[in-house]
Amino acid sequence: MPALTSKPLQTPPTPPRLPGQTPLPSVPQAAKSPLADIRRRRNAEAVDAWRRAGLALAARDAAGAAFWLDRVCRLAPDDGRPRFERALLLAATGDSAAPTALAEIAERFDHADAWIALARLRYAEGAHEEAAAALAALLSRHEVPPVLKDGGSFEAFARGIAFGAGRAGWRGAAGGQIVGEGPDGAGLLGAPDLVAICRHEGVALPAGQGIKGWVAYPAAAWRVPRLTLVDRNGARRTVTPGRRLGPSEHMPFGERHGFRIGPARLAGLVPPFTIETEYGGVLAGTPIDPAALAALKPDRARRRVPVLPSRASLCAVMPAYRDAGATADAIATFRRAAPRCPLVVVDDASPEPALVRLLDKEAAAGRIVLRRHRRNRGFPAAANAGIAIARRLAAGCDILLLNADILLPPSAPARLHDALYRAPDIASVTPLSNEATIMSYPARTGGNPVPDEAATVEFDALCRRTNGRTLIDIPTAIGFCMAIRHDALDAVGGFDATLFAQGYGEENDWCRRAARRGWRHVGAPGIFVAHRGSVSFGPGAAGLRARNLALLERRHPGYATLVAAHETTDPLHGARRRLDIARFAAGRCGRGAVALVTHDHGGGIARVVDARVAALREAGLRPILLSPDLVGPDGTISKTGPTRLADGSSAAYPNLTFDLSREMAGLVDLLRREDVRHVEFHHTLGHAPAIRTLATRLGVPTDHVVHDYSPFCKRVHLVGPHRRYCGEPDAAGCADCVATAGSDLNDPIAPASLRARSAREFATARQIIVPSADTAARLRRHFPGIAITISPWEDDAGLPPPAPPPRGVPRLVALAGGIGAPKGYDLLIDCARDAAARDLPLSFLLAGASEDDTALIATGRVRITGTYREGEAQALLRGSGAVLGFLPSIWPETWCFALGELWRAGLNVIGFDIGAPADRIRATGWGAVLPLGLPPARINDVLLTWQPPPRTIGAPALPSPLFRPF
Repeated sequence: MPALTSKPLQTPPTPPRLPGQTPLPSVPQAAKSPLADIRRRRNAEAVDAWRRAGLALAARDAAGAAFWLDRVCRLAPDDGRPRFERALLLAATGDSAAPTALAEIAERFDHADAWIALARLRYAEGAHEEAAAALAALLSRHEVPPVLKDGGSFEAFARGIAFGAGRAGWRGAAGGQIVGEGPDGAGLLGAPDLVAICRHEGVALPAGQGIKGWVAYPAAAWRVPRLTLVDRNGARRTVTPGRRLGPSEHMPFGERHGFRIGPARLAGLVPPFTIETEYGGVLAGTPIDPAALAALKPDRARRRVPVLPSRASLCAVMPAYRDAGATADAIATFRRAAPRCPLVVVDDASPEPALVRLLDKEAAAGRIVLRRHRRNRGFPAAANAGIAIARRLAAGCDILLLNADILLPPSAPARLHDALYRAPDIASVTPLSNEATIMSYPARTGGNPVPDEAATVEFDALCRRTNGRTLIDIPTAIGFCMAIRHDALDAVGGFDATLFAQGYGEENDWCRRAARRGWRHVGAPGIFVAHRGSVSFGPGAAGLRARNLALLERRHPGYATLVAAHETTDPLHGARRRLDIARFAAGRCGRGAVALVTHDHGGGIARVVDARVAALREAGLRPILLSPDLVGPDGTISKTGPTRLADGSSAAYPNLTFDLSREMAGLVDLLRREDVRHVEFHHTLGHAPAIRTLATRLGVPTDHVVHDYSPFCKRVHLVGPHRRYCGEPDAAGCADCVATAGSDLNDPIAPASLRARSAREFATARQIIVPSADTAARLRRHFPGIAITISPWEDDAGLPPPAPPPRGVPRLVALAGGIGAPKGYDLLIDCARDAAARDLPLSFLLAGASEDDTALIATGRVRITGTYREGEAQALLRGSGAVLGFLPSIWPETWCFALGELWRAGLNVIGFDIGAPADRIRATGWGAVLPLGLPPARINDVLLTWQPPPRTIGAPALPSPLFRPF
């Protein structure tokens, strides 16, 4: 079993992934965006939490280590390393969740140490078959280590697990050879795959006149690779990697070994150079000629005017390297889509026997023309070889270049071919796909689910009906499916295999070379081809991509700017939106729809809106959500954005966005076709002001659902410049406040005009719905005479009463949700500092996040879990050891879901005498209400000593006769 003092990894976790990062062909711009700031802050917080986990482990504080590791996992959810540390800790402490946690890491990351830990744990539990299955997975894809991490014998470990499962022995691989124990024949545990075990990752990069890079053996992280430099004439020199570089985002458990080859070591050798591993693998980025790369100049070709040629025949070219199953599907769908079109497949020295057998079979049956490379030469060279063969088969033919992981619908090759001849200057045509960077659909940045063949056919039919023969200029074709006209090939030549090595960016380079010669490239949104994406790329591709992007920019200065401009203007938006509109219409409900206008900030409003969506669907109506789209393609965040439509909470229609300054009529037409019965305004933050006219334009009633005080407060929460409750002054006082502290609303309207507009809207509303009597009273003070419906968001009467906190013990006080200024951040940090200064037996647990976690944690009295998913709060709160809840909000909350979470966790709650929470605490008796403005020391005294009055202990909550879903 792993020791409790297991040393945590010293490298910081990979920054969490956030939206807004765009893949090639653009250069990411996120470094200048607010999203990048969030990423950097979260990464720093994750590093700090991991450090604290290590300190806790060193102090044998298992509970503390578990807490901090949980926090790291929340801050960096895509990094497997803290999850593995946490799984080891669960195993060390006998937690029943350990097997599942270890299995998740082992399966997701194929991590050798996780397989070993899982096998050991299952064996110790007496689950011998499960232990054998884990060991078998290890032996099939990983090299047998010389010794276990704890110094034990791997042979003895494997022997015990094999015998425990009734096996005669085991088989593995080491140093490229089969090893093991037991008689030959059946009954042995393990089936080593030498191709997988001898695999490598890495990249070679130019370094002036020399070469630098890294290499790793994923199946043998402990092994230092032996490399050989080979020049064009076959001369060989040994390369010994030097320093260890540690893990990366793409290899969180890999041990990367860096190397550098200076110009002196290359003297006397003839470029380009290949770098090989001891198992014969070729490093990505080679062959490489560092001197030629250093001397790379911008392309300066002269423009000419192309002339439309006679139509040529079409031949298809498909380089293949990995994944026999995907390649078989690609070939089969091509043959069905274009039965008479020749298909040249180039086997680029595939390491997979199954793929080799498949291609031999297809060639023998006459379904493909096969070319096989003896050594892997990379996608550009394989594509060039296939194009040369195709043009020998049919002189002067047009080319359809295909990845080996596509699915083609019927007639797609013919339609792409037709598009090549729609104008004299068209060099290439690219269809839409689920994964095609700028030609992606539905989400325009890719990452869409991969459709199966039937869904591909349906998507393509929809594209054909909706967008027909539309062609749109794009800066570059996308090489997964790229139709190329023969005269453009004659003028430009093939792909630059020397510059781009294994590939990535070669089609972008070809397209820009063609553009300089007078050609253009078009997207065909009337055609859809499915794409699995990056089947042939491993973790080492990240370095190759970065290298090739830099080379692309050097050869074509301004390329990144060109693509960024394309993404900003998004000329394909109309085509994508037409597709979304067609799919959206297919979900039309016969009983009509309700439009719900809301913001995109999540929180309690999102919770209410989700409940409304479910209720409307149950009632047979279609809920149509309208929220602002504020994140640009470069990661920048705007205060006002186009209005985005969704089918409830679904993200299936990302292109249903409307710029209301010029597309309001289109939005109204779409909603009118959906037979919208009424509009519910939950929040207009982030929307253009024209959204407020939506119900009038549709001619339907309006319901206003009030979640905060934005109808009369431009700061929304009634919190003024000094981060305290403002007291609700008149309009002049509000104007002074906004002049000092700024507005949280994107609408430039003045406070007096805001109140007047809200009064008019309330006067014509069918309903004004609020969740509490306190909110209703505040609204009536500012808008006398309005009719208000009170509908609480939750039924407090349905909750069991919390138990009183124990006496005479240190108290851990829990908070829930996101804590900023309105939610009492300043009070919380002051209370924490006071507890530390007076050395009180008092500390705080925030299940959630705050505006500055680092400052709170630095007090030594606050632990913060990190943001949780819906439904996780109870487990976090109940497992924390907290004995009391604290609600430090200093604004008059209209409801407060955090209060309900604390009660459901069995905690009484201390809050302030303001807003709906105060009324709810009084009504139930489950806590206490303190005067707003009480000093932190007095608040801490209450938190340390409070006990419920005897008459309320165990008392049920008062009934809520007002509770009903509106």
